[in-house]
Amino acid sequence: MGIQCGLASVLCSHEDLIDFINYVFGMNGADRGFYRLLPKLYKPEYCPEAFNYVVTEDGRLRAAVGAYPIYLRVMGETLCGVGIGNVAVHPFHRRKGYMKEAMNLAMVSARAVGADFAALGGQRQRYAYFGFAPGGLCGAFSLNGANLRHALPGAGTGFAARDVQPEDARALDAIRTMTERQPSHPVRPVERLYDTLKTWESRVCLVDGPDGRAAGYFLYSGDGVTEIDCAAPDLAAGVLSACFHHLGEKELRLLVPFHARAMFTLLSEVAESCALVTNESYNVLCYKRVLRVCLLLKARDFPLADGSLTFAIDGYDARECLRITVEGGRPRVEAVGEEAGESALPLSHAQAMELFFAPWSRLRQTLPAFAAGWFPLSLYVPAVDND
Repeated sequence: MGIQCGLASVLCSHEDLIDFINYVFGMNGADRGFYRLLPKLYKPEYCPEAFNYVVTEDGRLRAAVGAYPIYLRVMGETLCGVGIGNVAVHPFHRRKGYMKEAMNLAMVSARAVGADFAALGGQRQRYAYFGFAPGGLCGAFSLNGANLRHALPGAGTGFAARDVQPEDARALDAIRTMTERQPSHPVRPVERLYDTLKTWESRVCLVDGPDGRAAGYFLYSGDGVTEIDCAAPDLAAGVLSACFHHLGEKELRLLVPFHARAMFTLLSEVAESCALVTNESYNVLCYKRVLRVCLLLKARDFPLADGSLTFAIDGYDARECLRITVEGGRPRVEAVGEEAGESALPLSHAQAMELFFAPWSRLRQTLPAFAAGWFPLSLYVPAVDND
């Protein structure tokens, strides 16, 4: 039989796949396992084997990489992505190139389905070989009780947080509505909504306001609050206060993207500290589509200087010569011919990822003054939507 590479649905069973990845990640499958950690993907009815690329030796699993679809709505347009997960190699069969083989198959599949980007979590240099770089800019805030007492006294009066159960359709519908209000948000299938929110064993919490209606929600894992939002800007203080007191932590870490404007602004004024961080690693496969919507998203919150600049990008998937133009503060991105690319700023894929999406870039210092303020951009997939 020898070595075979391909889709898990062809080369192994669902049970074999789950047992294998649980074993590699040191989980027993009972009190700890992929069914509990990522129910949105690994339940039998969701057929994770149809999205996994595996390597077998004589019919036995040696490596597996999942490539699951992600859909992100940004400024009214849908970006198609692939979330890379459960990257697993049998501990007795490492250094044989099996992980590389499975990762390459996953990335080939991402390109084949026309994905605009891919995302994953993992060691930076390990995945740089496959075109990934840190991205997903957001604020990491630290909040304590003294901050609330001094800056927002009485803000939580009439607000109450509660844990949401899977049968609470009203709460889940309210959370979905709040999520979809944001100018950048994941597309979460209704039938998998609770399973998605429970990713990484998150606590799913709704905040009811003084009038009894849903005022906000938040998701909490062992690392802190990974998602928080409010139904209206004037409810942000009450939601934040209810979140803090419901969780009962002395100090709370919260991750908030820029486009969650009300909560980001409030925390920047109240929290003990704030750091600009990246939440995952990303690989942009179509710069034209991703840059266009991310620039529109940035223009919503930040003034962009007028000007025009052309980039010749040797991308991970293909070479793209793109002209970015801002007129009246409104950006557009258009493909140009190779002849225009001769006078363009040349960028490798790694340089482009850094210039456009990283918190800091040396190349940004070399741009004309009007263009330096266009970047960085935020391509942001919330923690529970990545894999």
